Amino acid sequence: MIRAIRHNCDSRKVPLNMKRLALLTAIAISIFVCVPASAQQQKIKVIADQDSAGPGGTNLLSLLMLLRAPQIDLLGITTISGDQWVEPATVFAVWATEQAGRPDVPVIKGAENPLLNTQREQELREAMYGSFVGWHGSFNPDAPKPSETWAPPGGMPKLKPRPGRAADFIIDTIRANPGQVILYCGGPLTNIALAVRMDPGIVPLTKAIYIMGGSSTGIPSFNWWWDPEAAAIVMREPWNEIVISPGELGAQVWSSERLMRRVVDAGGPLAQHVNQIYLQTPPPPGLTTWSMMWDELLVAYIIDPTVITKSEEMYVDVDIEHGPQYGIMLMWKPSAKLPDFLLPYSGPRAPDREKWAGHLKPPPQLHPASVQLQADVKKFEDIFVEAMSK
Repeated sequence: MIRAIRHNCDSRKVPLNMKRLALLTAIAISIFVCVPASAQQQKIKVIADQDSAGPGGTNLLSLLMLLRAPQIDLLGITTISGDQWVEPATVFAVWATEQAGRPDVPVIKGAENPLLNTQREQELREAMYGSFVGWHGSFNPDAPKPSETWAPPGGMPKLKPRPGRAADFIIDTIRANPGQVILYCGGPLTNIALAVRMDPGIVPLTKAIYIMGGSSTGIPSFNWWWDPEAAAIVMREPWNEIVISPGELGAQVWSSERLMRRVVDAGGPLAQHVNQIYLQTPPPPGLTTWSMMWDELLVAYIIDPTVITKSEEMYVDVDIEHGPQYGIMLMWKPSAKLPDFLLPYSGPRAPDREKWAGHLKPPPQLHPASVQLQADVKKFEDIFVEAMSK
């Protein structure tokens, strides 16, 4: 065999070592080309914990993005009460998997009630401190009963949720994929709080937790206000990475007829669904089709982090005193700068920097979080249309 190769090389007057060099070069090039391609095929593993009210709105659209985006490996959807009670939320989550053509993605029902907060306490608190005129979700005074469900457009889904509890699914899935799972939290954090209380060992095994909720401006934010104790439990855990998309960030991105027409014109698998829900069906009296795109923006960040153009590191907690600030996001911002004081009020000596450094530290139970402050609206809309059109 060696002689044959040498004879062939001699006949072409190409030295054997050059042939070997060419072969090695070709192999090296193929490796160089193939490795990045295979790396790009690795999908982002996500568990979506969502109060999936429907048939339209931020909850369902974010789930449809996760279900269709080729960059995402959606391991499961866990449902929670919030914008709707968990029973109808689970119906609409299952319906979303059917609409997206993803019957392989399991839906697991989660907690129905907050850990401590109740609708009656909320009403008494507002009677004492003043009414919080705004969205109360499943605590709305005219909300359906917790057990009531209704059919999405086209009828009840044929698929069923997977048996079991959301907290167990979260624990089992993270332990089966250590260091790989992003927890995407688009609703109240009750399921996550239950999971970390049942098995604190999942916290260091979780790649990151992305949370839509809270407010860096100090106003009530529904996802935390609905179950403040759960939010406090989750925020005090030492996650590898904490990302918070606060409520006011959604004011930068709104759904609209123009945006939905882009999805319909793209002609993907969801075009008919979007056309029916957003362009052909008028909303009932007193309601609107269009809203801030809170959850969709956080999903867009999972797909492409450059959609967020400004973030700030903060240490975040939640007020769980059952008073007028119950459920409000609390923030500490790290600072190496000492406060400036006038000499007459400061005493005869210079400031003790070491003592001030200890005084300025955030509370020891908190951990740094990246709080998103500004988004690239055009990039977000492009990401949204692309994900919804795949």
